[in-house]
Amino acid sequence: MSWFDYQDPTPARITFDEWDDLFQQIPDELIDQFHYFPPNQEAWSKYLFPPQVFAIYGARHLRRLKFDNSLAALRLWGFVQNEIERLFRARQVGKKVVAVMGDLGPLAVIVNSVAARAGSSKDGGGCVAFYPDCWWWTPFAMESKVLLDKAAELGIGDATCFSRAALGAFAKHSYFPDPDLVIAATGASCDDYSGVESLVAKMVPEVVWVETPLRRVEPEARERVERMVVEEYQRVLKKLEELTGVKVTEAMLQQGIRRANHLRRLTQRLKELAYGYGVFPALETMVVEFGCLHGYSDIVEWTAIVEHLVQTGEARLAAGKTVLALDSLRIGWVTPPADPLLLCYVEDRGARIVASEYVINQALSLIDESVPPLLGIARSLLTGSLIGTSRERAEMFVTAAQGRRAEGVIVSGILGGSHCAMESRLIGDYIKQKLDIPILEFDVAPPNKAIDRQTQTRIDAFLELVRSRR
Repeated sequence: MSWFDYQDPTPARITFDEWDDLFQQIPDELIDQFHYFPPNQEAWSKYLFPPQVFAIYGARHLRRLKFDNSLAALRLWGFVQNEIERLFRARQVGKKVVAVMGDLGPLAVIVNSVAARAGSSKDGGGCVAFYPDCWWWTPFAMESKVLLDKAAELGIGDATCFSRAALGAFAKHSYFPDPDLVIAATGASCDDYSGVESLVAKMVPEVVWVETPLRRVEPEARERVERMVVEEYQRVLKKLEELTGVKVTEAMLQQGIRRANHLRRLTQRLKELAYGYGVFPALETMVVEFGCLHGYSDIVEWTAIVEHLVQTGEARLAAGKTVLALDSLRIGWVTPPADPLLLCYVEDRGARIVASEYVINQALSLIDESVPPLLGIARSLLTGSLIGTSRERAEMFVTAAQGRRAEGVIVSGILGGSHCAMESRLIGDYIKQKLDIPILEFDVAPPNKAIDRQTQTRIDAFLELVRSRR
């Protein structure tokens, strides 16, 4: 693809230093094109910067990763790394900042539906949704335990999921602005994160609690559960109306659902391009998957970035150009790795990811547009990865892994994570029984500059075993 006088180079994974060199070739006119909170074009809203900028500000782990070398991927990294600034800017320009917690997807669809309408010039201000849950990557990105140590001071220590970093971020008051509203899902979700939410509730004026039910498949139970979730969402709407002064209509929710579904379809296509044809690395693909949660605090610009990525991927496919060899070892991955360096490490050793189950199925499945909006969103919640049995989650993954002829599966557990303490073994055993392929399970080590030697050795041996079976 070409933008102004710039043409993407031959597709490749490049290092931190190589991106610095490549960035010098990008015209200034092109850098000026990209702003968050469109149609805003203020100078402060530019985000097309190389990884070096964000490493200087603390994201030191970027120095060790490998990146896709396309302009679209540069947009992705600049936008994602810019999210903290974007949230503080939102506050400065008069937007309401809404923290949604615990459900990883559906609640943000509701908030973003209100934001779209409330953000118009007619209605003023607007609001922005974000998930503090996603700050679990921050200790790894910054190679720092500051947030984890702060959480420990407040009572949640090493025996819990890395998502406790969100508690430290709330306490520090510097990783995002103090939210105007906190909406927290609790119930059949992550036990550790429910503990985080309980302590966050002591730090903020008010929390709107949303009960999350266990997923049930029996028709009679399902109807009752859906009705309960819809009633919970109606309470959320009432709070959002009080916050924004905007009456939320069914048309606004329908528009929000169409926008969310458009992003989810784009993400599905990008996964097909990456997992099926190797035109994007696993790291960028995972970042895109998680963008379906809340659009990294600006769903309109994030959708434009994913459209750009898909266009780039389609062009690469048409030209027969990939970043990963199609004869690489085909590996499936279960549970998102808290340390993104793990994905780069596996690819460096001749493998590529062909299927994933990152506990966010509820943010990836299409929302039913043929039923009342809140019912459609409730049904999307009930497809969630974390609110059912481990067997159901494993079944979701097996179907995807079979479709991509995965030759091996890595299950990366979360050290101390209560929902993962036994789940990795249960999921691994089920997959091995169904697919008869090698399985590797390990817990991701705490933040560090490099992958520990034991994990490296286990991954190396696992990939050698997979290779020997060809």
